[in-house]
Amino acid sequence: MQDRAAIVGAGPAGLTQARVLAGLGVPFTIFERAGDFGGLWNHEDPQSPIYDSAHLISSRTMTGFADYPMPESWADYPARDLILDYLRGFAQDYRLAEHTRFNEGVAQAEPVDGGWRLTTSQGKVEDFRWLIAANGSNRKPLLPHWPGDFTGTLRHAASYRNANELSGKRVLIVGLGNSGVDIACDATRTAKRVAVSLRRGYHIIPKHILGKPADVFAADSPPMPIWLRQRIFQLLLRIIVGDLSKYGMPKPDHRLMETHPLLNDQFIHHLRHGDVEILGDIKAFDGADVVFRDGHREAFDEVIAATGYDWEIPYIAENLLDWDRGRLAPPLSIFPEPANLFLLSFIESNGSSFSLFNEMAWVIGRAVLAERDNPGDYRKLRRLLHETSFDVTGGLHMQGTDRHVGYLDNKTYRKALLRLKRLMGWPKVETPPVPAEG
Repeated sequence: MQDRAAIVGAGPAGLTQARVLAGLGVPFTIFERAGDFGGLWNHEDPQSPIYDSAHLISSRTMTGFADYPMPESWADYPARDLILDYLRGFAQDYRLAEHTRFNEGVAQAEPVDGGWRLTTSQGKVEDFRWLIAANGSNRKPLLPHWPGDFTGTLRHAASYRNANELSGKRVLIVGLGNSGVDIACDATRTAKRVAVSLRRGYHIIPKHILGKPADVFAADSPPMPIWLRQRIFQLLLRIIVGDLSKYGMPKPDHRLMETHPLLNDQFIHHLRHGDVEILGDIKAFDGADVVFRDGHREAFDEVIAATGYDWEIPYIAENLLDWDRGRLAPPLSIFPEPANLFLLSFIESNGSSFSLFNEMAWVIGRAVLAERDNPGDYRKLRRLLHETSFDVTGGLHMQGTDRHVGYLDNKTYRKALLRLKRLMGWPKVETPPVPAEG
């Protein structure tokens, strides 16, 4: 068994993990199903769910990798093309292409003595000491089943690209996540009618608060307990946004921060201007009609389900991992039970995933070194993970939906990773390698 790591996925998670391993001197190979870097953001890949109008939800200030910030000349919330350029520039500067096999995914990964045996989509069989699953969590669209037959077009938001597809149509978007509100806003430009079906109300956060990106404003705020932060920010939101129930939005049945953040200014604008109507939960389909639970029924040409994704690691047998309602929540969202397997990118949090991936990647890198060079330290790590309680929620009581299984509070999770580093005697602050010259 050679001392090599296999990284599955060349998106943000896989790229930052590759940089860490390169800096630590650990040999690695990246397996990428598509033909180039970018992962989810590689909109040139037909399987990418990224639509034409997609922008970052977190700000560029809070999103960039450590020691590799996004240019200050960019807008606060860069568009998809810039994010793809950023990721590919990162890969180029750290010369990651020479470690990457494009158009070669992993079809199967089986634990063997001292590591993992991988079978690739090209039929090659190779052994690696460490396996890092970084293939991302937004690859398996979750399309609910409704009774009845719909004679219009029913599809998941993963296949949506731009508003031209909706020209002249009566469109119903199901769900109000960040993709759902973006698609609803797009649709107002070309569709004949736009409605959104909701089961519950949500807190909609403007992307800027008092002139700052919302996440920068939150980061610059004085430290305070979660309960106090919730009260203050909910009051601020009430002042800035007001009561949206007068425009048909159900009142939220939860406090601010108890569901995944929903950031959008345009949706509030279109709601106030009557461009989008809020409808209730779907009961069934009846030909061209959508029947709602409140008794309302209406004909639509297209229904787009912005209903999220189930996680999957299709190359690892399901019985090797502890799945819970389509989610994984191993210790610190990194360390499942199989030996020498690490998860990177399988998280849901209320902050930037890029920067979290960076912190997680360093923890994985240190764990790899411990397993290779100091088995006693590695045994200590596994013991700590099973015996120590790491707070990753900060007291947030998330809604009990499938999406929020194992949900992390960004700040609290970072503290938990720092605590693990301290317990293990690992460096508190890591220094990424310098980009290659030329």
